[in-house]
Amino acid sequence: MAKSAHRPNPVVVVLILAVVAAIGAYAWLHRHATPATTEVKGSPPAGAPRVTADKIDPANEGHVVTIEGPLTVIRPARDTQLGISADAVMLLRFAEMLQWQEKCDGGKCTYLEVWSPDVIDSRRYREAAGHANPERLPIASARFSAGELHLGAFAVDAATLANYRLDSALQAKPVAFPVTTKSLPSNIAISFREVDGALYAGDPKHPAVGDLRVSYRIIQPASVELTGVQRGQRLLVQKSKPKPNPSS
Repeated sequence: MAKSAHRPNPVVVVLILAVVAAIGAYAWLHRHATPATTEVKGSPPAGAPRVTADKIDPANEGHVVTIEGPLTVIRPARDTQLGISADAVMLLRFAEMLQWQEKCDGGKCTYLEVWSPDVIDSRRYREAAGHANPERLPIASARFSAGELHLGAFAVDAATLANYRLDSALQAKPVAFPVTTKSLPSNIAISFREVDGALYAGDPKHPAVGDLRVSYRIIQPASVELTGVQRGQRLLVQKSKPKPNPSS
């Protein structure tokens, strides 16, 4: 009579499978986990190391650094629509149109001519006839960043810097930037007149609803302290603050 085959103990099999699974799970976690001592590039440390602004050190690539010094405009900010440019960190265009504004007190309404950067909807005025406003502004307010801005050897994005309250970062308020029709393309210049450093479309001596005026302000370059990630020749700004002007 043949002897029966030896059958493994089920409990032993289960234990062996559990051990194998545990070893596999440990190996997977160990391979995919980020070591606790590894520094993640680009994450702001408690105090970003200060580096000189006049030379870019490749060893800092991908790391957060702090640099300071005066900003320099390499390529000016330019209003691409009207052709106005300025050696500034930011060029601000303010466009306003003369419009009717309704003010009602009980059953009586008065209509005033006011300058507004936004279209005033006159379609529901009680006396819409004779008080209609244009439905759109031919030119809207806008802001234009410097085409290229540097802090020492580092290129800085002016538009990104603006996200950190540019005037506060540079400790500077926008200042008036007078313009003339000579700066405009000839096909646009014929539509404007110069009035106190601003551009006026219409008759400034006899203002009428629909007239347009365009003025400019600029935010000038200044000394600043920037913290951000070094990427090649650029500094990706994360934080900024003004620096005292030595000449002040």
